[in-house]
Amino acid sequence: MADYGKLSKEKTHQLFQYLKDQRVLVKLVLKGTGFEAVSVITGIRSQNAQPQFQIDCPDDFQIVLKSKDCGNLYFEFSGQDKVLYTFEIAPNPEWQRGEVWIPIPDEVDRIQRRRNFRLEAPMGTDLVLRQLEPPLKLAVLDFSLGGLLCVVESARERIKKNLMLARGRNLKNLELLFRDKNVTTKIRIAEATIVRVETNAVTGNRQYAFQFKNMDKGEEKSLTKVLYRMQRQLLRQRLPLRD
Repeated sequence: MADYGKLSKEKTHQLFQYLKDQRVLVKLVLKGTGFEAVSVITGIRSQNAQPQFQIDCPDDFQIVLKSKDCGNLYFEFSGQDKVLYTFEIAPNPEWQRGEVWIPIPDEVDRIQRRRNFRLEAPMGTDLVLRQLEPPLKLAVLDFSLGGLLCVVESARERIKKNLMLARGRNLKNLELLFRDKNVTTKIRIAEATIVRVETNAVTGNRQYAFQFKNMDKGEEKSLTKVLYRMQRQLLRQRLPLRD
């Protein structure tokens, strides 16, 4: 059910802090150019009493921004409450030493209630728990920069491992495996915590939500690249730009 409205200035600033801290994926569109990309907010500051946010600058963003056909900057993302938020601003960000700073709007549109904006894992994506003996492989259902949801598919493994995978347990030495055609990308996660255990109403299988606690910067960068690539593909299918 749709629930339209606007956030106040104070709540807008709180929302942007959440986006930065949690590295939430944000859809960016330059209206009138056909350019769209996915990025994250990397910084927040106040410049001449104007709050600004910094984004991880997408490829060709600055070039397209200078196009005479470029309209407003359009942003779309999901908040902590799984609600879809959007806003538009004029295409005149501030550039400093290759960094782009964009004014934080006074208001953000709250578009829809209970929209589950998540990145589904492609078939064959696995999480391997190397700390367990023998190592346990789980099928990944969806994932983000901060965690993932997965399930133990093997009935035999479920019987042996369900009692071991309890909410609140910390696990070290995890591997996240993405398979794309004949190429496998391996992301190492130093430490993660099981933050939720739930039962799928259809299959009856237990599902485990992991929150990443410790990752090497290089591994985090590799995961970000994978997320960007897959999110761009999904955006074309699931989030077409509204007229």
